[in-house]
Amino acid sequence: MNAVKRIHEHQLVRLFIVYVCIISGFAVIVSKAFYLEVIRGRRYAEIARRQYSREITLIPARGAILDRDGRILAQSVLVDSIYADPLLIANKSRTAVIVSRVLGLGADETLTKLTADRQFVWIKRLVDPDIARKLLRYHLKGVYSLREYRRFYPDKSIASNLLGFVDVDSRGLSGIELSLDNYLHGNPFSAVVDVDGHNSPVYAGDPINGTSMSGDNVVTTIDLNIQFILETALKKAVTDLGASKGIGIIMAPKTGAILAMVSIPDFNPNVYRKFPVSVFKDIAVENTYEPGSIFKPFVISAALDAGAITPKEEFFCEHGHYKVYNIVIRDAEGDYDMLNAGTILKYSSNIGAAKIGEKLGPTTLYRYLKEFGFGSPTGIDLPGESPGILNRVDRWSGVSIDTIPFGQGVSATPIQLVTAMAAIANGGLLVMPQIIKEIRAPGGNVMHFSPVIRRRVISPQTAKTMTGMLVGVVNDGGTGVRARMDGYTVAGKTGTAQIPDPKTGRYYKNRFVSSFLGFVPANAPSIVMLIMIVDPKTDPYGGQSAAPLFKDVAGKVLPYLGVPSGLNIMATPSSEPSVADMAQVQAASVTQTGIVPDFRGASIRTVLREAKKAGIEDLVIRGSGYAVGQSPQPYARYAHGPVIVVFSDSVSGNGQEQRGHRADVIKG
Repeated sequence: MNAVKRIHEHQLVRLFIVYVCIISGFAVIVSKAFYLEVIRGRRYAEIARRQYSREITLIPARGAILDRDGRILAQSVLVDSIYADPLLIANKSRTAVIVSRVLGLGADETLTKLTADRQFVWIKRLVDPDIARKLLRYHLKGVYSLREYRRFYPDKSIASNLLGFVDVDSRGLSGIELSLDNYLHGNPFSAVVDVDGHNSPVYAGDPINGTSMSGDNVVTTIDLNIQFILETALKKAVTDLGASKGIGIIMAPKTGAILAMVSIPDFNPNVYRKFPVSVFKDIAVENTYEPGSIFKPFVISAALDAGAITPKEEFFCEHGHYKVYNIVIRDAEGDYDMLNAGTILKYSSNIGAAKIGEKLGPTTLYRYLKEFGFGSPTGIDLPGESPGILNRVDRWSGVSIDTIPFGQGVSATPIQLVTAMAAIANGGLLVMPQIIKEIRAPGGNVMHFSPVIRRRVISPQTAKTMTGMLVGVVNDGGTGVRARMDGYTVAGKTGTAQIPDPKTGRYYKNRFVSSFLGFVPANAPSIVMLIMIVDPKTDPYGGQSAAPLFKDVAGKVLPYLGVPSGLNIMATPSSEPSVADMAQVQAASVTQTGIVPDFRGASIRTVLREAKKAGIEDLVIRGSGYAVGQSPQPYARYAHGPVIVVFSDSVSGNGQEQRGHRADVIKG
């Protein structure tokens, strides 16, 4: 009995031990599960997540840069970027050889990346699509691709110095890409690249979710066609003349809108690394030059506006040789005796300009030059703009009042010179040069940039008088005769400035900056243009090299803008057309004849109605109110489709025209 009892007790003990072991084991399992799931759960989940996904920072689509009509100047396109997971690559040397050969990388550099002790390394970003496809056809384990945005400039070098370029992270480095980077650059974001059980990526497609991360589109004032016309002509001229640089700017004088801006040499921003850093500058806003004789119109304008001289007042020009202190001022083109302001400008007399400067005086001259914008940035939305050099009067030398009037001892940027000439062209107002038309946010909001008038520099009458003098420069005997155009009256000034030698402080005798600065049509300017050729080896004078180029470019741009030819009438203080005015208009008559109605005393509405009845399809109206003069005269015979000019009783100071076609009136 006792033996049975002992056996039973022994079985119970063993059973208890088994129960205890089972319970203990279960407790250990529960404890371990609690530890793994609760205490260490987040950490192990992160480890697991890393085994099947990669988190990287991606750049969204950068906003496009457009010309004024919406044509694309710069945009972002999706391309492949190559990355690797070094932990999955078995034969790193073989893989490095293939990758480096296809992508054009150094083998050692590639091998270093592939031996890194981490799961994600960039091999090469923003790869050309053909090259990426060639590499991926090898199906190299551990080498993959994903899609990122790359900046693309469809017209290559066109407007390259103006547009600038971006780095691999889509950050602007120069030009508009830099100055408007805060708008163009979207918000970087994190993206997860998933992998499957074989650690192959399953990520594909556009990394952008929605449009809120994309950058804003920037609409410029540039007209791509005008930019192409100017750039093509200037590039050829620089090559033909053996020049080191060329600069061209075309501006709308009333608004300050830049229609074209060219700097030569240029580059292809798609492959900017292949070009020297020196060509990236936009020398139209960053470089300064002694302007030479294209500075004379601003000095003469100041003297006329201040009342220091009259248009007919004559100055003794010393027969081409004028000694002032320790220097001798010479007139390169003639042995002049007495010249007035108009002929001083026409023949580009340095001595005459110096005499006008002396009469105006340093303080007044300095004040007007500052009003014209010299010595200060224009405020254009481009990086690196130089203020130029216009020293205060207390820092002028004894001869500054004589040399500054013909453009020595002062320096200006090309954009300053165009802006100052626009003030003469538009009736005396200094406008801020405008390169941005509007900024369009992805959500649809649009920020418009309106023209900015800084101040009045000279009176409308002074501007009108100066315009007449500048037209004289392009007429027979003037230095700018090679800028003269058929069908359009040009107002402008030639310039030939010696280049200073920084080592000696003197001027090179055989190195020049040749230029022509003017506007057209003179009576109602549509464009102001600067042509500047730096250090030409042949035809060094502005009248020889820059003036013909001005004519060539304007001859293409004006018809493109729809500016009618054949109307070469200068604004005059009187509302009645002069005999010369009428002769110019009547000279355009060529074919079928009719009778001109009598428009005098009629309103614009009546003039339009009567012109339509008479079959006059091309009508230009100047001013507003009631007609007080016309050309051709009433009841004269006219050609089919003539230009009929009606002078009203309130001609605007800026020379603005209205143009009627049949029953429509369009601002010219």
